[in-house]
Amino acid sequence: MGACKDLSVSFSRLTQEEVEAFCMEWGIGLKFNPVAPGCDKSVDQCPSGSIALYCRHFEFSNLRHPFSTFVLNVLEYYRVSFGQIHPNGMARVTF
Repeated sequence: MGACKDLSVSFSRLTQEEVEAFCMEWGIGLKFNPVAPGCDKSVDQCPSGSIALYCRHFEFSNLRHPFSTFVLNVLEYYRVSFGQIHPNGMARVTF
């Protein structure tokens, strides 16, 4: 099974309160209006104007906000979003 197919069947279990607590812990301002996805929404169904992030990116791959220019350039070069990269893959970019 390909990774793209896996994305469409993986759903978040975080509540809005947990998302806000995570943002506060990792220094992501609530001014960015973090929103917990619905229990029926997968990471590949991110609303327009938003970005999807895995909490594991911050915990396992040393991703920090504000994002480095290097990380943003890598995403732009390969035309991928944060939600399309596994946390282990992001770790290879950030270390």
